[in-house]
Amino acid sequence: MRNLSKIAALAVVLALATIEPAGADGPFFSQKFYGYVALSASGWMFGEAVQARQDANEAYDRYRRASTSADAQTFYDESRRFDTRTVVMGALGAGALAWSVKLLRGKKREELPLPKIDAPSLQIKGIGVDLQGVLLWRRVHLTLSKDF
Repeated sequence: MRNLSKIAALAVVLALATIEPAGADGPFFSQKFYGYVALSASGWMFGEAVQARQDANEAYDRYRRASTSADAQTFYDESRRFDTRTVVMGALGAGALAWSVKLLRGKKREELPLPKIDAPSLQIKGIGVDLQGVLLWRRVHLTLSKDF
């Protein structure tokens, strides 16, 4: 059971990491597909958080009923471990839920062509000066050429 949850967590992390494949088309490369994957992953993570909370409560009850100090320390540590797992899985679930909402409701960005500013070429005594700029990149390209 624990190996299955580790494999599922790894699959979710890999799916979320490859959200924007380069130049791929099809149903497995759409934002909606990854949005539904993230939504199901958030449900799984919230389920794991609830289960860890229940396990933490059971461990804390055993801690309170422990008869020896060694048992009490063991059950207390187990309760803290499950509490930590509850917080981590809850936070991951909330992040996956927020990401799924963003993917399912968001629109894909359109790539617009970069505007170019064409400046006239200048000839000064056999040296050509060509100045071009790209406003969005905030860069200027200067070309010098010799014409003798």
